[in-house]
Amino acid sequence: MNTKNITIDHKDIDSCNIDFKMSDKAIKLPERLSRTTIYESDYVSLFTDRVKLPSGQIIEKYHQIHYPREGVSIVIFNDKDEILMIREMRYSAGRLEWEIPAGGVEKGEAIEDAARREVMEETGCTVKDLKFLCSQTPSNGMTDQVMHVFGARVESEGTIKDVDEVADKVWMPVSEVKELLKNNKTKDGIAILAILFALEFYER
Repeated sequence: MNTKNITIDHKDIDSCNIDFKMSDKAIKLPERLSRTTIYESDYVSLFTDRVKLPSGQIIEKYHQIHYPREGVSIVIFNDKDEILMIREMRYSAGRLEWEIPAGGVEKGEAIEDAARREVMEETGCTVKDLKFLCSQTPSNGMTDQVMHVFGARVESEGTIKDVDEVADKVWMPVSEVKELLKNNKTKDGIAILAILFALEFYER
């Protein structure tokens, strides 16, 4: 049997997606038949959709959460190969959570500008070598939320601006960050994916 060595250049991967041709037969996706608005705002909306599945089965109330704004998350390294971690005061979780800078993209704002702004607000830092790594949908079974992941290097440091959300910031060696993840010391999925992705694909 003949085999070929295939090399994938990760720089050519668009938004973390690699398209594999599964078959010549088109795959039929679930189809929305109607939509009822339960709640709608500029921040988040809730709908119940009537959905037809590929098998023909009808789901009368498929709950769908819509986020009008996309988001960004940023993994920041320094010259000591440490990662800047922050302690977020999370109302929904009812606890302090180890995270990385992240937040929503404002209307008309480029995602790179949003990343720099969130870093400044939550850490007081400016960054250089900002690189887009991937886009992810954290919970695509019931929401269309999109998060764009960046890697960066710190350029200058200041004080935290958003003191109502961020309690503290700490530079952690990569080994400690890995232990934090391994021991489930953070449950923030957005931070977990971004850190692991940056450790693998951000050139530092």
